[in-house]
Formats: sequence, C-alpha cells, structure tokens
Amino acid sequence: MADMQHEAMDNWTKLSLSGNITYEATQTMKAQAEAILAEMGENPFLVCDVGRVTFLDSSGIGFLVFLNNKVRQQGGCFYLYQPNDVVLKTLDLVQLLAFFELIENESALITCIPV
Repeated sequence: MADMQHEAMDNWTKLSLSGNITYEATQTMKAQAEAILAEMGENPFLVCDVGRVTFLDSSGIGFLVFLNNKVRQQGGCFYLYQPNDVVLKTLDLVQLLAFFELIENESALITCIPV
C-alpha cells in the first residue's frame, strides 16, 4: 500500500512517499500533489523523501517526473531525498537517475534548504 504525507516548513515542503508507488496510487497522489503545489505558490522548494518506497512502476516514475517538472515550471527546486536502492536502481534502469537532483542524507539537506 502506498502513502503520501506532506509537511510544510518555513521555506520549503517535505513530501514523504512510502510503499508501492503504482498506477493506482499515483491517481490520488497527483491530485493531492497539485493542491500542495498550488498552496506553495511561486518558487516552491519541494523535497520528496523516497527512502521508504518499496516499489516504483512506470506510473510511479512518471509521478516523480511530473513533480519535478511542475515545481520547475513554477520556478522552484525539486529534490529526491534519501533515495533507497529500489528507487536508485529503477531510475537508473530507465536512464532517469541524472534527471533528478538527489540529496543523500540530512547533512546534505541542511546545506540545500533556503534560509
């Protein structure tokens, strides 16, 4: 089962994904994400924690691409945070690993967060 939680910080938002990110899950997640991004306004700073993702199908990959593109269209920054082996191998397999900006750990996150 997939889950998506979000937490608004002072200057950025953390979106946490977990479970199997599949077609069924992304239908609901996309609508929720669009509402979150609308609340963030111009120049959003979105960190997507994918450390607890257990499976990513083509729709899950498409969802991550959608988030990245939508945030950048709004003039913002999008990062994948703590990508695990499942996420890294899947994105590498479809040659999209370099498409995303990755943050490996909390200390790297702290250096990226806007003040």
